[in-house]
Amino acid sequence: MKLLEAIENRKSIRKFKPDPLSQVMLEEILQAAIRAPSAINTQPWECWVVGGETIQQLSRELLAEGTKGTPSRADFQLTAIWKDSYMNRMRENGKGLFGLLGIERQDKEKRKAFSLSMHKFFDAPQVIFLCLDSSLGDYSLFDCGCFAQNICLLATSRGLGTCIQHSGVHYPDIIRKYVPIPVEKKILVAISIGYPDKQAIINQFRSNRESLEKVVHWKNLT
Repeated sequence: MKLLEAIENRKSIRKFKPDPLSQVMLEEILQAAIRAPSAINTQPWECWVVGGETIQQLSRELLAEGTKGTPSRADFQLTAIWKDSYMNRMRENGKGLFGLLGIERQDKEKRKAFSLSMHKFFDAPQVIFLCLDSSLGDYSLFDCGCFAQNICLLATSRGLGTCIQHSGVHYPDIIRKYVPIPVEKKILVAISIGYPDKQAIINQFRSNRESLEKVVHWKNLT
């Protein structure tokens, strides 16, 4: 698959087959992904790859914590208040996703059930926890984003699916009970990875993108 195809085909997968990926395949993806650029070649990314019984036990405890309505304790927090332009995109995305699933706006029970499924990593057989040292700053976050994008594109090129999740790292203390991530390594995101369940309706969803005119500005190119 060519690069442009991988970029155009990549999307968030929210239902996976149970079949685990081989360690060899994961190593090949990660070995290529570390060619991502970074500020002054600091290469700040570190990751822990988890599967098997560990991810099953972890998912159960994260789901239980989320079901109680426990607020996020994530090492990184999403913005609390969004400007209208960003909020409108979020609302449009939610409307399209829940519309595809046939979940009405007033059906709070089904919406909550969907939100809680995020804590199970959408049943992915393996998860990559992307971390960076607590001593690092904002540009290192950018660098880790480049690394994560590489993982997702490489996975897509092999017919795999991924979903980058902040929801999967709401409770880092629980994650550290099952995965030996030192406290000084802040957990940025979880990347669910595996074979997409092509029969799942939810995997038909594809989020929109703004037109180029709204996000790209030009001046004196010649």
